[in-house]
This record gives sequence, C-alpha cells and structure tokens, in this order.
Amino acid sequence: MFHLRWLSLCLGVLLLSGPASGMPLADGKFFIHGYGHLSTGRTWENVYLGSNDELGQHDVGSTLMFRALPVQRLVVNTQFSFEKEPGESLELEVDYAFAEYAFSDKLRLRVGRNQLPLALYSEIYDVGTLRPFTALPQGTYGPTSIGAENYDGLGLTGRFNLPAEWMLEYDAYGGFLDQKDALAMDCEDSVGGVCVVESQMAGGRLALWAPLEGLRFTTSGFVSRIPEKSEEGEHDVLGVLGVGAEYLGESLWLRAEFFNLFSDAAKTRTAYLEAAYFLTPHWQVSGRLEGSRSWSPTPIPAALLTYLRHREVAVGLNYWFNPHLVFKVSFHNVNGNRFAQPEPSDDPTAFLRPETHTKLLSLGTQFSF
Repeated sequence: MFHLRWLSLCLGVLLLSGPASGMPLADGKFFIHGYGHLSTGRTWENVYLGSNDELGQHDVGSTLMFRALPVQRLVVNTQFSFEKEPGESLELEVDYAFAEYAFSDKLRLRVGRNQLPLALYSEIYDVGTLRPFTALPQGTYGPTSIGAENYDGLGLTGRFNLPAEWMLEYDAYGGFLDQKDALAMDCEDSVGGVCVVESQMAGGRLALWAPLEGLRFTTSGFVSRIPEKSEEGEHDVLGVLGVGAEYLGESLWLRAEFFNLFSDAAKTRTAYLEAAYFLTPHWQVSGRLEGSRSWSPTPIPAALLTYLRHREVAVGLNYWFNPHLVFKVSFHNVNGNRFAQPEPSDDPTAFLRPETHTKLLSLGTQFSF
C-alpha cells in the first residue's frame, strides 16, 4: 500500500535523514514542501480546540518549508507558518531556520532555530497527513510546557547501526526555549491565551529503531530555567521527561506516549494511546484515549480542581483521496477543564462553576506536498 512508503519518505525529509521530496529546483539543490489545514467544529458546553457552540471556521493555516543544499554536507532549512484563529488576524511565524552540517552519519551539527527533538510529533507538528486526527493530543502538544515546537541554539544528532539490524538515533541540544506557562502572572507575550516565557534549556533524546519496519521506541527530556529569576538568586527549574513508542505499518498505526513535567510551581503527568487502521486504501478509522493531570503546591478549592484535569476519548473516520490529501471527521468526549473551558464572560460564576463535560464534533481537511 502507498501509506507506508509515503510516511517513510516524509519522516526522512523532515528529520533530514533521507532523500528529498517536494518540489525540486536548481538541479536538485533546492526543495519546497508545503502543508495546510482547514477545520471547523461545534462543541457542547465549553470552548475546545478553538470550537464553540456555533458551527464555523475555527482554524486555517498553511506552512511552507524551504530546503537548500548549497554545498556538500550542508543543508539549510527554513519553515514559515501562516495561522488564523477565530477573531484574530493572520499571523506569520518562523517555525524553523537552521543549518545542518554532516560530519558523518554518526555526527551532524545543527545551528539556529531548530526542531525540538522531544515527542513523537514534535518535528512534524504541521504535517496533518502524518496523523489520524486533525488536532494533536492536547496534554502533550497543547498549551503546556511540554508542547514546544522549536528552540534557538545548537544541536548534535546522529545514528549508529546496532547488531541484528537495530539502529540507535541520538539528539543532544541546548539554547533558549519559549516555554508556555499557564500560571505566569506577568505576561508580556502569549499564544492562545497562554503566557510564553523565554527560558534557558538543555536536553536530549534517544530513539531505538527495531528490525520491524516502522517500529521505534523513544526516551527524551529537557531541563529549563528562567534567566530573570536566576539573576535574582532564585532557581525556578522545570524538567520534562518522557517515553514513547510507535508502529507505522501498512494498515495499522499505533502511537503511545507518557510525559512527566515537574517544577516548584506545578507537576503534570500526561499520556495518550492512539490507533488508526485502514479499512481500504482510502477509508481509515481512528481512536484515541488521553489523560492529563496537574498538581499545584498551593491549596485549590475543590470546585476548581477540574482546571487541572483532562480526560478524553476520541473516535474518527478519515477519507484519504491520496497520500497528500485527507478529509477527517471526529467526535471527542472530554471530562475536565484543563483545555476545554467556558466562554469568556463577565459573569464570574461561569468560571468558578464550569461544566466539566464537553463534547466536540470536528471536521477538517489537511494536505501536503
């Protein structure tokens, strides 16, 4: 089937470890890749994933990635995203802008705004044709300190062949990270209503590829601190550590991840299990179980504990016109208000006594080239 070949090709390009695809120019020294999405939805009770009780466009975006090979062993990547959410203007963001020099397969150096090698989807956030649902699991990839897409700094990466056709990939990196802090009081910058604070960080990842094609296991994490607080003699250290596994076969896709976030301000544990199966070359069914829970060091009224919890069951049905274009329909049943929250209102009781149960019907289309 074409699905496994397409997935393998895209992952190789995006991780800079395989042959190029996309639109080749300049005698194969310049490539253009593109990804886009358009989605709508309706929720019952709360706002979730940008949807509310009015059916309408709630998320549209497009991404362009430019990949150049100016000289032997040097690759330059730049990726721009255009996003528009309800009530907001179109925004342009530089996702990546980094150069990679390959000393060998075992050692490659990356400099600039790099992809964060953390979770399974971290390096393919914008590629909707590599996942079964329109949106990623919110506990891991949503408005949390785990869900970071990039960092500014230096990185080392490489791969080693092991006995019995196993392979080990590694990443080590350090620099600056825009950390999402839902508890920050002084907010100069925000994304999706969540404060973004610049922090210093260092981390790494190990990925073990099995002889069975499409199967890998990962462990990854990073530690960070806010420079301003460090200068004041405080050390507000945040750490993230997690494990994951995925299998991308001809018909069956399986992914599972668990992450633990710990700091003086809060602790969070989040996990999900995601599965998808191609009934035919075009029709795919999918399901996901997800849970996220946070703990605060300060006492919180029992009625507000729901803002620290998220449990979700989602089912979906997808139609793949081809590997580059897919239409997705999904239903999400959510308990907790960590990510599904009441509409903004002048009535404080709406926030103090939220409806803890949310339902979402989501429709969307995603493409890539």
